[in-house]
Amino acid sequence: MDRVQLIHDRLFNKDFMERKEWWGKDETILTTEEMKNLPLIIRKAIATEYTLRYMPIHINPDELIVGSLIMASQGGGREFPQYAFPEEKAEGAKSSFTEKSVWGHNPPDYEVVLKLGIRGLKDVIRQRLTEELSKDLPDMEAVYLFQAMMICLSGICDFASRFARLACELAVETTDFERKKELLEIARICSNIPELPPETFQEALQTHCFIFCALHNSMEIVPIGRVDQYLYPFYKKDLDEGRIDNSYAEALTASWLAKFSERIMLNPDHFEMFHANELDLRYGGDPNDGSSLINEDKEEYNYGTSSNNSMVNMILGGQTPEGEDATNHLTYLILDIWDKLELVSPVCSVRFHENSPKELYTKCAEILRDGSGEPAIYNDKPIIDGMLSYGIPIEDARNYSNDGCWETLIPGKTTLAFDHVELLQLLEYMYTSGWSLVRNKKEEEGYGDVLSHQTYDSFYQEFLGHIERRVEFIIANKMKYYRDRYKIAPSPLADALTYNCIEKGKDINLDGAYYNVFSVMLTGFSHAVDSLVAIKKLVYEEKIVTFEELIDAIKLNFQGYERLRQLLLNKAPKFGNDDSYADSVAIKLLKDVENIAMRVSETADTSVFRIALGIATFECYVRFGHKIGASADGRLMSESIASNFSPSIGMDKNGLTAAIKSATKPDLLKYYIGSPIDLQINKSNFSGREGLLRLEGVIRSFMDLEGNILTITPTSVEDMLAAQKNPEKYKNLRVRMGGLSAYFVALSKNHQDIMIERTKH
Repeated sequence: MDRVQLIHDRLFNKDFMERKEWWGKDETILTTEEMKNLPLIIRKAIATEYTLRYMPIHINPDELIVGSLIMASQGGGREFPQYAFPEEKAEGAKSSFTEKSVWGHNPPDYEVVLKLGIRGLKDVIRQRLTEELSKDLPDMEAVYLFQAMMICLSGICDFASRFARLACELAVETTDFERKKELLEIARICSNIPELPPETFQEALQTHCFIFCALHNSMEIVPIGRVDQYLYPFYKKDLDEGRIDNSYAEALTASWLAKFSERIMLNPDHFEMFHANELDLRYGGDPNDGSSLINEDKEEYNYGTSSNNSMVNMILGGQTPEGEDATNHLTYLILDIWDKLELVSPVCSVRFHENSPKELYTKCAEILRDGSGEPAIYNDKPIIDGMLSYGIPIEDARNYSNDGCWETLIPGKTTLAFDHVELLQLLEYMYTSGWSLVRNKKEEEGYGDVLSHQTYDSFYQEFLGHIERRVEFIIANKMKYYRDRYKIAPSPLADALTYNCIEKGKDINLDGAYYNVFSVMLTGFSHAVDSLVAIKKLVYEEKIVTFEELIDAIKLNFQGYERLRQLLLNKAPKFGNDDSYADSVAIKLLKDVENIAMRVSETADTSVFRIALGIATFECYVRFGHKIGASADGRLMSESIASNFSPSIGMDKNGLTAAIKSATKPDLLKYYIGSPIDLQINKSNFSGREGLLRLEGVIRSFMDLEGNILTITPTSVEDMLAAQKNPEKYKNLRVRMGGLSAYFVALSKNHQDIMIERTKH
C-alpha cells in the first residue's frame, strides 16, 4: 500500500495513548542535596534534559521521521518533573504562576540548528559564556542562562541517540528487508543529527522534528513555522542529485507531517493553559455548562480534537526577505500531502501577495473545497504594511510567520502576550451599572446611569471611556506581572532558539527576544457593532424604542419582548452585509480603539514591549458568549458570539462577497497581529469547475480588497447532521473553529450545533 495511505489509516484508526502519566504521579528531580544549591533555571534545564532522556519513545512501523511527544505537549495537559522548591512555588503563586505556566507563542529559530547543528549552536553559547565569565563582574543571571541552554541542547542530542538505538534494535528484529534498510538509515541519521547540521532532506526533516518535540516536551507550545522555506534547499539538492525521487519525497513529507497529528490523550488533572484562574475557567471548558469545546462524553471519538492539537501552525508561500515570491515546489508538495492525510494539525496557512502564482490560488481553492477550513489565507500587503507602521524592518516583516491560533509574528525574534477587551461585556455593564446578568452579581464599578445620555454620541463616548479604562488596566496588569513568570517558569531551551536571548544573556520572559509584543484583542466585535447600530438607529434616531424599554428587555432576556427582539434582528442594519450605515459604525469603532491603544501606550511604561491590536475569539466564541447576557442586537443570553472578525451568526444575509467587503472597509494596519474573518459556506456553492473558479475568485477578491486573514469552510448541513447520528462514519469531517480546525465528531454537541447554524442561514 502507498506509504501516504498507510500513515493516513494509522492516524485515523490506531488507538491513541492511554490517559495516564508516563512516569509516575509525583516525578521530581529534587532528589539530591546538590540540587538545592542550583539556580532555578539550571534545575528547569535539568528537568528538560531528564524528560528527553527518560520519556517513553516509539517508532511506528510506517514512519521514516521519528520523534515522540508526551502530555506536556499538544494542548493543555502538562506533565513535567518538579524542579521548584515550596518557597519558590509560593513566590510564583503571588502572581498566579506555577512551574507549568510556560506560555510558548514564540516561533523558534529552526534555521539556526539547520545551519549549525546543536554542536555549532553550543559553540556560540560557549563563546558568550566565556565572554561573560571574563568580566570583572559577570552577570550571573546570564551565566546561569547560558549553562541552562547548554544542558537543554545536550538533552536533545540524548533524545536523538535514544531513537538511533531503538531503530537499531527494531532493525535486528524485523524480517522485512526493506524496512530493515529504512530503520538502519533512521539509526544512522539519529546518530549524527541534530548534533551536526543536516545534509539531506530526510536529515533536515528529522532535525526539525527533534527540535519541535524537545520544545513541546518542555511545555513550550510553538509552531513549525515557514517550513517550505527552511527545508526547500535540502529538498531541491536531493532531487537534483538523484538522492530521492518524487515518491520518496512524498513518503518523507507524510511521515514528518504525521508527527504533528499523533493522538495524545490528555489527563485533565494536568490542564493549565493560562496563569490567571479566571482565564482558566473561561477557556478550559466546563462539561456541565454547555460551553465545553470537546466531546468529553465519547472518548472513542475524542481524537485529534482542537485541544489535542492546539497551536501547531505552519505557514507556506509568501515572500523572501528580499521581496521575491517564496513559493516553491515544496510548498505544493506539503499542501498536497497535508490534504491527502486529512489533517487538522499542523494548522495550515498560506501567504499570498501580488506576485503569488496562479497555481497557488488554484491549489488552495481545491483543498478548501474539500471542507477542511484550511488553508487559512493570509494577505501579505496589509500585514507587512501593518508591521512597518510599528517600525519593524521590512526584511523581518516579509519573513513573518504565525503562532498560537493565527497571530502574525517574526520567527525566532518575537514573544507574544495578549489580553481581551470584551466589547459586548462592557456594553452589558453599561446597561446594568456593572452587574453581570449571567453570574447575577456586581462585577465592575464606575458605570453611571446609561439613561442619562440624551444623544448617541454621549452614550458612545462613555463606551469608549470604558474601553480605555479596560486597556489601561490590562496594560498595567501586564507590566505588573511581566517578569514574574521567569521566577518560576523560565524557558532556557526556547531562549537558545530565540534571536537576541544569547546576545543579551536574557530569558524571553526578561525582554530577551528582539520583539516583545503585547496585543490588545477585541472580542465580540460584530455583536458590539450591531448593538451600537441598533441603539443609534432605533433608540436615538428613529425613536422606535426607548432606551429604558430596551434595557428592560435585555435584563429579562427578551421574555415578553419578542416583538422588540425581532425588530432589533431585522430592522437595524448589520455588519457583514456591505451596508454603509453599519459598516461606518464598525470603521469608527476600530479607529477609536486604535487611538485609545496608541494613547495609552504613550502614557504607560511600555518601553519593554510593543502594543499591537487584533480582533479575536480564537476557538472560544461559545465560551465568551456563554458568560454574557442578552444584547441590544437581539442575541439571547449565553448564546454564542461570532468568531473573530466575522459577522454575527446568521446576520450576514447578503452573501459571501458582502461579508468580505464589510470586513475589508476598515483600515486594519494597526490590527496586523490578526483580524480573521471566518466564513462557513454550503459546499454546493463551489461544486464543479465553475465552483472551483468561484472559490479561487473569492480568495483573489479578498486579496484585492486588502483583507487581513480569511478562512472558508465549505460544508454541508446534511453531512453535519448525519455525523451527529453516526459519528463513526464521519471521522474525517473537518470544520474551522476560529483559531484552528477540528474533526467535527470530536466537538461537543453545543459546538456542533453552532457549526450547523452558521452554515444553515
